[in-house]
Amino acid sequence: MSKRNRHYLLLILVLGGALAFTKILYDYAEQTLRHEVLLAHQQQTQSKIQSLIKEQKSASMTLTLSFSENPLVQRLLVFQNDGRNAEKISRMVERINDQNGFKDLWVQLIDLKGRSIYRSWTDKTGDNLSLIRSEINDLLKMPRTHQVISVGKFTVSFKSIMPVMDDSQRLLGLLEVITHFTPLTQSLQRETGIESVLLTDKRFRSQLTKAITGEFIEDYYVTNEDVSPTLIDVIQEAGVSSLLKIDGYRTVGPYVLTRIPIENSRHEVLGQWLTFTSLSQINFSQTTWVLQKYLVISVGTILLLILVFTIYMSKSESEQKKLYYRQIIDSVSDIIYISNYKQIVDVNRHFFDFFSEFVSVKDFLQKHNCVCDLFEEEEGFLHRKMDGLYWLDYVMAHPEKRHKAKIIKAGEAHVFLVKVKRMRGIKEVLYNVLMQDITQIEAYEKELKILSVTDELTGAGNRLACNQALEREIIRSRRYQKKLSLVLFDLDHFKNINDSFGHDVGDQVLIAVTAEVKRLLRDTDVLCRFGGEEFLIVMPETAAQDAADSAERLRAAITSLTAVDVPVQVTVSFGVAELTRWDTEYTLLKRVDMALYQAKENGRNRVELAE
Repeated sequence: MSKRNRHYLLLILVLGGALAFTKILYDYAEQTLRHEVLLAHQQQTQSKIQSLIKEQKSASMTLTLSFSENPLVQRLLVFQNDGRNAEKISRMVERINDQNGFKDLWVQLIDLKGRSIYRSWTDKTGDNLSLIRSEINDLLKMPRTHQVISVGKFTVSFKSIMPVMDDSQRLLGLLEVITHFTPLTQSLQRETGIESVLLTDKRFRSQLTKAITGEFIEDYYVTNEDVSPTLIDVIQEAGVSSLLKIDGYRTVGPYVLTRIPIENSRHEVLGQWLTFTSLSQINFSQTTWVLQKYLVISVGTILLLILVFTIYMSKSESEQKKLYYRQIIDSVSDIIYISNYKQIVDVNRHFFDFFSEFVSVKDFLQKHNCVCDLFEEEEGFLHRKMDGLYWLDYVMAHPEKRHKAKIIKAGEAHVFLVKVKRMRGIKEVLYNVLMQDITQIEAYEKELKILSVTDELTGAGNRLACNQALEREIIRSRRYQKKLSLVLFDLDHFKNINDSFGHDVGDQVLIAVTAEVKRLLRDTDVLCRFGGEEFLIVMPETAAQDAADSAERLRAAITSLTAVDVPVQVTVSFGVAELTRWDTEYTLLKRVDMALYQAKENGRNRVELAE
């Protein structure tokens, strides 16, 4: 066989090996990217479920507070045999179930002896709950609000208990509001298309003597109603014990399954929330785009391989091979440099494309001993010393982490993904450092985070931003003993604007009002669109009267908006409340809402302070 034919045979073998290796890498990349997408889906699902549970707890506590202040409830606790009061309360419960989306909202009244004197879901009363529920005795001895997730005879549910007081603050008894999980699973499916099954732990099998759905799988109670037979079949075929071992997610047939434990206040697991998402619902478009890019790079790599091999066959001298190797390294769009640990010994061309003020390694080393001299020392980014280690050692010691570095160049921040490998087959200890510019990707991720907490129409914070700010500022207020006030405002007769001028004009009014409010607020204040035409302002380090004065300035400014901004004069009603030592997040919102309601009742276009 001639030398040329041997070269061609070797080329075919190399190309075959390259193609096979590329296929292996492609399959691995596809599996990795799909895993990341599914992992993100699992995390989003868990976050959504936690949000639904938190909202349900909040709504349940708000309802309990509202019921406890109702004169009908107080009278029934005083005059226990008054059937008319009981009937009126039952009708009120039915209206709430019909109007607010609560399915089977239950209300129970407990007298000072611990006896149940009224239940909205049954005629059975008179049993002494203090004999079987220790918390009833505790709450009668030391009245306070109490909320828990627990399993009873019927199902697993949210229970909110509040003391009922008369006008002289004398304890009359306890009010308990019970809500169920079915609305949450239905809301999850309605908002995200994700079906789910809530399984109550099998250790409660004997306790569930009056189970609402009557459905059990391997002694696990199917808590939520209207579960499709298809999901029941999937669970039975896979086996409950197998599904409860899911850590993260698992694909079963056409579904992606996730598992979220439901715990009580003592972190005891009461049940498992299993979600079923059709694979067709999950967006893998970004994965496809990355894989397409990977294929392009792979094809380019193979072409480069052909080029290298052709050069190898035509040029045998070592200096020539080094030259062609340099051309290949220089064609890479990432920064690559070689370090002997103490300093840089070689770089690729793209190094000088970025560090354009230098023309050689020697020129660079005259000003900097190491690239790490340019790293910004910010949390989450590499700098010279990391946990007592030189940054190269730190990266090598933590290969499982995603290492990033930030460099400021010409006033602009650039973020790099940094990878370090020790070079093998060389007597001298050398390190190959690759720095991939991910500035645009980081900016895109940051923009996504901002969008997730921003109201699309007005640019104010959304309900999620409101919840986060309120929770954060309440914790800060209590820790540092600082004042905190809320301002809740609502556009008066906004429906008339929509009806008269159309929803497009209504949207413009909301945008104009938001812009005017933002102009007058402090940088520390947080403005959120609370819902529809209702907005909430979180004002840290602000007493109630100062917040009311600010609200008055906002009211006057909005009333003075010109016809250029809004088609008719817009007026706004404000409620103001200051955090007290007794407030929770829910009671503070309730009080500021009641203040806004009082402003509406007193004629609108005014500011009212909560008691």
